[in-house]
Amino acid sequence: MKIVMDFRKYDGVFGGVEQVVTNIINYAAAQGYKFILLSKQNRLCELQKRYRDQPDVKHMDLPVESHAISVKNAYLDSVIIPTIARREKADLIHFPYNWSFPWSKKVPTLLTIHDVIPFTFREAMGFFRNHFLYKPALKLACRLNTMISTVSEFSKRDIAQKVQIPQERIKVVPNGLRTPAKPDKALIQVLEKKYQLTEGFILNVGGIHERKNIVRLIGAFAKFVKETGFCGKLVITGSVSGAPYQDKMKKICDRAVDETGMQERVVFTGFISDEHLDLLFQRAYFLVYPSLYEGFGIPIVEAMNVGLPVITSEVTAMKEAAGDAALLINPYNTEEIAAGMIKLHSDQSLCSELAQKGKEKARMYSWEKTAKGYMNLYQQLVKNFKS
Repeated sequence: MKIVMDFRKYDGVFGGVEQVVTNIINYAAAQGYKFILLSKQNRLCELQKRYRDQPDVKHMDLPVESHAISVKNAYLDSVIIPTIARREKADLIHFPYNWSFPWSKKVPTLLTIHDVIPFTFREAMGFFRNHFLYKPALKLACRLNTMISTVSEFSKRDIAQKVQIPQERIKVVPNGLRTPAKPDKALIQVLEKKYQLTEGFILNVGGIHERKNIVRLIGAFAKFVKETGFCGKLVITGSVSGAPYQDKMKKICDRAVDETGMQERVVFTGFISDEHLDLLFQRAYFLVYPSLYEGFGIPIVEAMNVGLPVITSEVTAMKEAAGDAALLINPYNTEEIAAGMIKLHSDQSLCSELAQKGKEKARMYSWEKTAKGYMNLYQQLVKNFKS
């Protein structure tokens, strides 16, 4: 089977979508699948080097600098990419990131939508772009693509409700779980010195977007410190600057730190590599992940994979990702977040129980299972399209 894989999303950083694409290619190519990998012009050489050991991956670049919704990208979706697929005699096209507009019906298409966060949290995108661009574009994309996939049962229901399509059109393939980096004493010492950490800090992962609920987390941490005398720090990872929205949220978070008197106790690391993140997972006391909305919640599973106890939200996909292997809290209630932290801190048997359950839960996720899930969808898509 030959697949055209749209990789315009890749912009030099291997995030979640990039990991999905890479692992699909790695596992499927080993089973005889062939890929046409489409990228932006300025990323072609970089990707050719990354996949140089994959003889079944053919690279092509597209004349575009961004994957944003635009007339140019819509033209690529509807004319150029289907033309490439027909010329290369591909069996299908996979668009792995949230939108595409393939008007041609001669080749089946799979669109992966990871979440529909802007329907709920509009501020980062802005009212005009969200209401007049993102929402209608996503609804159109769902109508034009042959099959839709997503990463959780929650996201399946949420997409169906907000985009107004039947749930039967949406297939679920959960995200995978990468192998964590091995402990590195020298690197651990570098990180501890850089952020002035001692073993026993509390970790939060994912950045400072409004939905990450950082202001309430800081307030809860201050209450936790006051109640327990905890001496460690709260470490918050993820990008904190660059876009105007991030700069605005960083000021809001800094104000929360100042108001609670936690200036010496809260650390914003900014963006860090997966290797550094893995070491923080391995050294932390527990993970607090009180997000208001997630389509999946991969940090929950990453923490569980190394035996780190987890406190997370009882809403959206986080309850699904955590199961009974985490302490669930109401993320809209600062007191309840603090109470969860106090409970874990004071009950070591609960910590041990959650650590064990978390490891068992994490075994449910692997990139091999994810790749096999997509390979099954490819087979279904081609079979149904031909019938």
